[in-house]
Amino acid sequence: MPIDLSNLTQQKRAFLKANPELLRSLEREIPNQIQRANTRKKKMIKGKSKLQRSLEDVDCRVAEAKHKADKLRRKYMMDPNLREINEKYQRRLQKSESASALVCPKCKGSDHGNKMNGRPWCMKCNTALNPANILEKWKKLPEIEFARNALKDELHRLNPGLNPRTDE
Repeated sequence: MPIDLSNLTQQKRAFLKANPELLRSLEREIPNQIQRANTRKKKMIKGKSKLQRSLEDVDCRVAEAKHKADKLRRKYMMDPNLREINEKYQRRLQKSESASALVCPKCKGSDHGNKMNGRPWCMKCNTALNPANILEKWKKLPEIEFARNALKDELHRLNPGLNPRTDE
């Protein structure tokens, strides 16, 4: 296998032409060096555990997938129609997420993943969390206050015989 001398400078070419034995010994030694490098590489691979080899393989595949995804993202995001579709989708997605966000009706705190009896729960106020859009409707409704014993007292006033509190 002859060596390609075209990449070398003129001085180095002239030196190798003046010393043909050196050139022949290089030509003989190159395949041996390649073989030694390959065997060293195989030994290093064999020296690693199966887990290490599989992890390296997974890392390579992950890097390739990220590179491919980045390439596709750059390619398709240049298309204005696809960009417009993606923006509309993102806007609609954000709108639906904000509408269904869970909020505590008392402290207005957000959902922290706490649950009681399978329902999202605010542990601070000990109340169930509700969607933010429903909470807005509840705020608009009038608040009705009533006295606890008002109905019972009214009944006892109308029928004094039923009132166990009086000794009459």
